[in-house]
Amino acid sequence: MRGPRTVRVAVRHVLGDAGRPRARTATWAARDFRLVRPAAGRDRVELECPVCSAALLAEVRDHARTRRVRLTWGAVSLVALALFAVSLACAVHEGGRSLPAGQSPPLLLPVSVAAAVVTLIVTPAAWAIARNHVGVALVDAPGPRRGHRIVPVRG
Repeated sequence: MRGPRTVRVAVRHVLGDAGRPRARTATWAARDFRLVRPAAGRDRVELECPVCSAALLAEVRDHARTRRVRLTWGAVSLVALALFAVSLACAVHEGGRSLPAGQSPPLLLPVSVAAAVVTLIVTPAAWAIARNHVGVALVDAPGPRRGHRIVPVRG
């Protein structure tokens, strides 16, 4: 069964980026594009920025590859969630034990706390990557890409 032949993306041009302490506001202009996926492999297409009319080169991957990448990142997110639950339970179990006087806590406690913190960061990051991956990426040199992003169009 063949997957969808098109993908909808938006090219965003950052108009302003006001950075204040603890608050950051970015404004942009966007233009939607409907790109045709190749049957296999990858194609390069040229997109035009809606503001500065810069030609941006984008790479479009086939549906099978895009699906594999999304499923892989989703699996990483689920594994990280399971590891978070296990390491948090281990940290609570080891941290709640009372030890005889003069005995140091086992090495398992700091390791499980560190694993819980790392997986707490990895889980939402992997989920966000899986959710936002559409198989389209900018491949231009850094000059024209500055201030541009390709984002998926929902709906």
